[in-house]
Amino acid sequence: AAASALPPNVSAHGVQSAPPPNASAPHSCVWEGDNCIVSGCCRHPGLKCFRRDDQWATCGVNCSELTQASDRHWSCKELGGDMGVKHLKPAAPETAVANTSLFCFTVVTPAGVVAHGVQPGYEQELLQMMKANAWGIFACDASKVYSGAPVQKGSWQSVVNTDIFIAVWKQVQSDGMYKENDWTVKVDADAVFLPDRLAAHLTSLRAPKDTAVYIHNIDFKFNFQGALEVLSTKAVDVFVASAYECADHLGRNGGEDFFTEQCLDSMGVGHMTDTSLLIDKYTNENGGWNLFDVNPCVNQAAVAFHPYKAVNSWTGCFKVTMGMQTPGDFVGCDFRWPGDACSLSGQTQHRPTDVKPTDGIVFRK
Repeated sequence: AAASALPPNVSAHGVQSAPPPNASAPHSCVWEGDNCIVSGCCRHPGLKCFRRDDQWATCGVNCSELTQASDRHWSCKELGGDMGVKHLKPAAPETAVANTSLFCFTVVTPAGVVAHGVQPGYEQELLQMMKANAWGIFACDASKVYSGAPVQKGSWQSVVNTDIFIAVWKQVQSDGMYKENDWTVKVDADAVFLPDRLAAHLTSLRAPKDTAVYIHNIDFKFNFQGALEVLSTKAVDVFVASAYECADHLGRNGGEDFFTEQCLDSMGVGHMTDTSLLIDKYTNENGGWNLFDVNPCVNQAAVAFHPYKAVNSWTGCFKVTMGMQTPGDFVGCDFRWPGDACSLSGQTQHRPTDVKPTDGIVFRK
């Protein structure tokens, strides 16, 4: 999954609107199209409750859009805003803390959208490699691979996949494996994922036990990118129970990460923040990145690196972040052969004795 657009209540710096003074409990706040005359509170982040008359008020970005869709006179008095988002604090020293067992899953999409230079069917090849080595999701306490339907429209950096992923989350619910663990982690197949690092980060976060919470994972836009989605068991319970209701009101035409965050926020699920979890090349909006570059993987604290859509680049990134190789050991990206992992800043070229195909490692340790 790639970077998604900003929601209406988030600035370019990822700062969300604070809860309004009259914010009600989540169950009393309403969706757009419903009557907020009593609660004065909207579920959908970024919306405000505008009064038409003594009997009716509803939610919108502004009152002008509501008056344009109505033949009635509106007072347009603002009765309140959205219910805000819940920023959860670490558990107090004397209170119970969530454990760190992980149920991890990924979704393989047959005939999915691929970029130029990316091998069709790459997800299956990556997962076969990970399973053989007990890497990625297969190093979690429990794991599962689900099959998703191909996207109907979109491009390799922006796919419309909300309905597809709701169906997958319903399979997660039906299987019930998530109930046996403390956290559920949805990982993109092309993400280099280190579960032991995630467990360490979760230990440091000290999430309250038996609490619905999800994790903001990156310092970019709305702070939640879909390559690594981390939800507590109770947060999954809320999400799978509410996903179709959310889709009816939030829409189905965006990325699943934006949808997931908006749905969780709208249902009153709190979040904690660790923006060091994910390094995602898609967040580099100025370009200047290479799909096969292993340089970002020098970070030995990050939990996931994305995207790495070939076995050699995935394993190259894994070896760099685990300290088994350095970026300087790889061929420079300007000199790579097809299939090579590479270093974007490197100037190393293949030796005359190298024979195609290679994995891009010139100096093997």
